[in-house]
Amino acid sequence: MTINRAEMLKILAEAMMPIEREYTDSELRVSGTLPPSLNGVLYRNGPGRFERGGVPYSHAFDGDGHLCRFEFAQGRVRYTNRFVRTRAYCAEEAAGRMLWRGFGTQKPGGLWTNGLRLRFKNAANTNVIWHGNRLLALWEGGAPHRLDPVTLATLGEEDFAGQLRNRFDPLSRWNSPLLPFSAHPQQDAETGELINFGLVLGHPSRLLLYRVDAQGMMAPPDVHQLDRFSFVHDIAVTARWICVLLPFADFDIPRALLGLQSPAASLKLDRDRPMQALLIPRAGGPTQLIDAVPGFIFHIAAASDRDDGGLDLRVIRYPNFPALGDVECFFREVEQTDGLPRLEWLQIDPAANRCSLSPCSEEVGFELPTVSPGPLGAKPRQIYGIGTPAGRRLPFFSAIQRFQMQTGELIQQDLGADLPGEPIPTAMRPDQEDWLLSLVYRAAERRSDLLVLRAADLAIQASIELPHAIPPGFHGCWVPTKPSPVG
Repeated sequence: MTINRAEMLKILAEAMMPIEREYTDSELRVSGTLPPSLNGVLYRNGPGRFERGGVPYSHAFDGDGHLCRFEFAQGRVRYTNRFVRTRAYCAEEAAGRMLWRGFGTQKPGGLWTNGLRLRFKNAANTNVIWHGNRLLALWEGGAPHRLDPVTLATLGEEDFAGQLRNRFDPLSRWNSPLLPFSAHPQQDAETGELINFGLVLGHPSRLLLYRVDAQGMMAPPDVHQLDRFSFVHDIAVTARWICVLLPFADFDIPRALLGLQSPAASLKLDRDRPMQALLIPRAGGPTQLIDAVPGFIFHIAAASDRDDGGLDLRVIRYPNFPALGDVECFFREVEQTDGLPRLEWLQIDPAANRCSLSPCSEEVGFELPTVSPGPLGAKPRQIYGIGTPAGRRLPFFSAIQRFQMQTGELIQQDLGADLPGEPIPTAMRPDQEDWLLSLVYRAAERRSDLLVLRAADLAIQASIELPHAIPPGFHGCWVPTKPSPVG
């Protein structure tokens, strides 16, 4: 199937149409047969609105968070969707216009309305997790929002009994009363502990590490000072290490603060300088900073400890920082420079103070990686994700794929012009049969389906038809038992 750039841009523009209706507990039509063992709830988050008051958002990261809930029970699927009613969303909905700057979007009015406006909209649009009997919508630049797990009603910001209260200097507290809680926490399948991070701009800038036990109780954050403030989206956690990859993707802080550019527009990647791997021992002790490799990493697919004390990361690496605020520019850059993200193997050797990089699969792009849950630091058997169909340039991410770690085998389910989302595994134990759930935008019909695929070979077991289209989104989670409503 051949698709040119103009056709792909048209498909994406149609896919980005805003969500107009919220459904409540609607039964969905199923084509095929649902696995009898598939009982639980899939939650999925992503931007559901890309404009306000006729002004388009300039970056996908600014779209208003929108949650989908799919309840699987006895061969049937019921569907509920809601926008996350953040304070910013409710205020802008009432005003009918943009009231906050975003990560990549300036308010109308130029310098007068953007200069020294240090509070940015928490879009709550990046991930959703179930932990400690809480359903949380996450966005890396702010606090989580707690939701009712059945109705998806927004219950307010979650501060973990005050542990997310900002206790730094007065300017920092005024700018951000609650500390940022990133969108990529890591959960230990054995203990239930959740480990996450946040980055706070200042003099000095700070990396905050959070530990939340299985009951949802957060310990006081660990604080690590940083020499510079760069863009970090994900971290790696093993039994031995917490690893933070610090790219030389730095914000032009003066231009962003003065309102001359949005934070995203001010971000520049130094392609000649290697990112740095900050290693923090989980058992305590001195940290270590090691020069790694050039490029930029949004997502870390897997992290495992080695017997020699080092660690192996499977990362999704971009040679350039992707121009996600300008999709046409991103397409053009990829075509001219082969700038697709690839799945690569980053080996970190703390004893020798060095890193090495080798490809996992050279021929295709790879993004939105997932693995089945397991102990932190254990090497997964396979990595799932979306990617580029082999032998085809466009569309860039229209295949669901499975990379086998031991053999290096890559298999794909090519969806033509349709756009799949993150494939979410359902197996909670190694002895369970694994299924993948992926929300797919159907380009020809301008609607969305939820696909159920057999993880072993990516065969489509069932297709679940939604009553409307859902824009391409980010992350989600599978909860194998039905959560109870908040009382």
